[in-house]
Amino acid sequence: MLSICIPIYNYDVTTLVKHLHQQGAALNIDFEILLMDDASQQNYKAINRECYELEHVIAIELEQNVGRSRIRNLLAQKARYSWLIFMDCDSQCPDDRYLARYMEHAKGEGVVCGGRIYDDQAPEDDTYLHWLFGNKREVKSCNIRARKPNHSFMTNNFMISATIMRQIPFDEGLIGYGHEDTLFGLDLLKNGIKIRHIENPLIHVGLQDADDFLAKTREGTRNLLKVYKITGRDQALPEMVKLLKTWLIIKKLGLCRLSGYILGRMEPMLLRNLKGKNPSIFFLDLFKLGCICRQTIRFKKISQ
Repeated sequence: MLSICIPIYNYDVTTLVKHLHQQGAALNIDFEILLMDDASQQNYKAINRECYELEHVIAIELEQNVGRSRIRNLLAQKARYSWLIFMDCDSQCPDDRYLARYMEHAKGEGVVCGGRIYDDQAPEDDTYLHWLFGNKREVKSCNIRARKPNHSFMTNNFMISATIMRQIPFDEGLIGYGHEDTLFGLDLLKNGIKIRHIENPLIHVGLQDADDFLAKTREGTRNLLKVYKITGRDQALPEMVKLLKTWLIIKKLGLCRLSGYILGRMEPMLLRNLKGKNPSIFFLDLFKLGCICRQTIRFKKISQ
């Protein structure tokens, strides 16, 4: 009945898998836990092999990294059951009813999103920026997410019927980090599939330090432009992503080069703040806007 799909990259998933295994056994249903390692470092593979011997666990180790979209499609192809739960490997269940809450909605066909939360206690190290951004921008109640259901799709925690997943796979033309969830949410919207939102969050425990987080943020702005190009400048996309909407306004005013230049000159000051003890989410927005404006030249076909 249920395939739990976890793509793994350089992370210890033993605690998560053991917890899910206990929950699945308690539900007394047919289930499997599919683990697919995307060419992680050997030390992580060695750690995670501890849970490979658990009943219902199926593990696959890829020799070459295939990326965030391709690995989810591969997991869907391997899954045996009618409902699939996808989760990020750097997650933890907040309690023992995570699977049970999803099973209450495993009827017919559809897509169900559970949401994301972070630890209540703010970290005191250089992962604080990631924690702050997550709490300010990513943590949303199901009522808020349901107002624009397809706009709030995140790949870290969702359940989908196998039929839909195989009809609408992740676009493997999008590589690198970021916005595969945006593109998938748009594809669902274009196919008339409305996402259901429930309160069933996973805790995002794999926080990145400020340098890594900002590097991934910069890469995410490049992928956002790629998504815009892939979709043929779909007019629904700017309504889903505020950064893209702002960029389009600046572009129409002919101010991309100037904005990119000014924000580029400001970037050292922005980075000092963002890597400091009291980072500003507004400064993070300016950092992202500067990144996307400077990348406009690289995407001339979009800008014309």
